[in-house]
Amino acid sequence: MTFDLTDSLVDDILFAMEDQQKTSAVDASRGAVVSSESLVVDEVNYYALPVWSSGDGYSVLQEFTNNLHSPLAREELRRVLTGGRGVFRKFKDVIKSYPEVERKWHFFKNARMKKRLNEWYGSLRESWGLEQLEYSEDECIDETEELVRSDFVFNTYDSGMDRNGISHGCELIKEEYRKQFPFEVGDAVGFLWQRLSSFADFNQKSGFVCYTQSEEFAGCLLYSSCLSSSKKTAVVTDFFVVQNYRGLGIGKELLGKTLDGLKDRGIQWVLVFNAVITDAMESLLIQNGFKKLGSGYLADLLKDSD
Repeated sequence: MTFDLTDSLVDDILFAMEDQQKTSAVDASRGAVVSSESLVVDEVNYYALPVWSSGDGYSVLQEFTNNLHSPLAREELRRVLTGGRGVFRKFKDVIKSYPEVERKWHFFKNARMKKRLNEWYGSLRESWGLEQLEYSEDECIDETEELVRSDFVFNTYDSGMDRNGISHGCELIKEEYRKQFPFEVGDAVGFLWQRLSSFADFNQKSGFVCYTQSEEFAGCLLYSSCLSSSKKTAVVTDFFVVQNYRGLGIGKELLGKTLDGLKDRGIQWVLVFNAVITDAMESLLIQNGFKKLGSGYLADLLKDSD
């Protein structure tokens, strides 16, 4: 007997997969999850659920943590994963301190579980002589991007309203450099990084800023013209996300909005000459068409239009 994989049934199966204390099955005649303790799971009328063990759950914890770009949350979660017993409970306790990361975690975990579920259902359809259904993890990626847009506010930069938030963010980045690099090198890196920010006055900059729903500054991407004779060139003066909010896609959203805005203004060249360019930023720049130029990066916004 066949059954359709409805949205409500998917939710019930995912919930049952995580419940390690009970055994459940799908009742094909009802299209519902039922307890299988007193049933014969014959794979005709009743179907065993996809296997999802505690080992699978731990592997997903590891994968999420290792690929998380939010430094503070990542380090805390790594300590949990190597801390012995009570990993799952401790993981939940830690991640509650990072609400945005926690929501991203739930999207990530559901994506992995849905992949297992769809592989299981696909094998059932094959045994029923039915064609496979298409499933793409891109849907989960879209959900993650929607998370960023719903949890954060992206505004056009306003020098009067945003100056204090950006100044505070700059101080946080400088302090981060002091801790990251040895001796006085951290002070030097922070100084050089801030010199780029002071390349242009607050009133001469444009771009986008990001705030949480509670109006806490989270990041920005600002740019300015370089020379009065360079009408089609913009220099990025400030591009950073506050440490607590990294790894959530804020930088990607800021860069996308800024590049679209620059194209609309007829800007062709975009220069990035930060004192320190992290691996994550380098990857983001390259994905958006930037090319290595000495110690910086350059994008030609009109190249794809030719």
